[in-house]
Amino acid sequence: MIDRLADRALNRTARRSSPAVRPEIAAFHAGLPVVDLVVGSVLFRRRLDRPNGPGHLDLARARAGGLDLAGFTVATRFPDRRGTLSAPHFAALGVRPLGPPIDLAEALVHRLEGWATSSGGRLVLARDAADLEDVGRDEALRAFIGVQGGQVLGGDLRNVARLRRLGVRMLAVAHVMDSDLAGSGSGRRAAGLTGLGREAIAELETQGILVDLAHASAATIRQAVPRLRRPFVVSHTGFTALAGGTSRWRRYSPATRNLAAPEVRLVAEAGGLVGVTLATALVGDASLDAVVRSFAYALEALGPAGVALGSDFDGALPMPFDVTGLPALTQALLDAGFGRETVAAVMGGNALRLLRT
Repeated sequence: MIDRLADRALNRTARRSSPAVRPEIAAFHAGLPVVDLVVGSVLFRRRLDRPNGPGHLDLARARAGGLDLAGFTVATRFPDRRGTLSAPHFAALGVRPLGPPIDLAEALVHRLEGWATSSGGRLVLARDAADLEDVGRDEALRAFIGVQGGQVLGGDLRNVARLRRLGVRMLAVAHVMDSDLAGSGSGRRAAGLTGLGREAIAELETQGILVDLAHASAATIRQAVPRLRRPFVVSHTGFTALAGGTSRWRRYSPATRNLAAPEVRLVAEAGGLVGVTLATALVGDASLDAVVRSFAYALEALGPAGVALGSDFDGALPMPFDVTGLPALTQALLDAGFGRETVAAVMGGNALRLLRT
C-alpha cells in the first residue's frame, strides 16, 4: 500500500494526455534511437507490464513514446543517510531493507531482471556495449542499470566489482543526501569528495562503470572532474540560471539540486555528457516551453555533443507529461529551431555513443 500511495502521490504529471504531434515529426521520432539516462520505476513499482498504471512509465507507454533505451536506476537510502523513511517504502515493495546496502541494490537489480524475464522480449537488459547494437532496431525497450548514491558501497570498495558483476553501468557518487564518497548539493554538509570517494572514482573507472555527478555538490564536481580519466555524465539535472529557487523548509530545492553556471562550464570543458531533466520544479514550471528552454541553455553551454535526455521519470518528482510525451518533446525542439541532426543527438545519439564505448 505504501509503495502504491507514494507512486501516485510523487510521480504525477501536469497533463492528462500527451501533446499532439504532426505525422511527419512522429515518423522522424519513431526512426530515432531514443535514450533516457535515468528512470526510477524500480523504486516504485512491483511490475512494469501494467499499461496506463500509476507513474510516468510502463512497457506499453514506453513503446508508445518511442523510448528505446533507459537507465533504470536504484537507490538504497533516501531521503536521508540513515534511510529512515526509505525502510518502510522498500518493505512495502517486498524488498528487505535491512542488511548491507549492496544486498538491497542486488535485490532491486533482481527485480529488474525478473521484469525482463517475464516480459516476453519487450524488456531486454543491456549489461555491456554488445547488448546495445540493436537499440532502435526492434520493438524492445532495453534497460541498463544505474545506481544513485555512494551509500551502496557500504564503505567497501570491493563492492564496486560486485556492482559490475551485477551489470551496473553507471553510479552517482551522491544522491539527495551526502554519502561516504561525496557531498550532495542538497546534503547536510554539501562538502566535496572524501578520501574514499577519490579512491572510488579510480575504481569505478577501472571497472568500466560510468561516474555520474548528478546530485553532487559544487565542491564535489570541482574536485571530481580533474580526477576523471574516462567519459562521465551528469545524468539528470536542471540549471540554476533558469530555475534556482530556494526552500524555507527543506534542503532539496532547485538552488541546491540544479547545476550552476561555473559547474556547467567545468563539465563542458571536460567533455562530460549532461542529461536534461523534465522535472517541473527543476526546469521552472510545468510547460513544454520550460523544458525547451532548459535544452536550449544546455546546448548553448555544452554544444550539441554534450547534451542528452535524463528525464528522471518515476523519480518522485512531477513531470509535464509521461513517457508518451517524448515525441512532443522532439517536435518542440525542432520547432524551436534546432536542426534534425542536433535533435537526434540529444534524444539518443549522444547517450548511445557514450554507452557503447
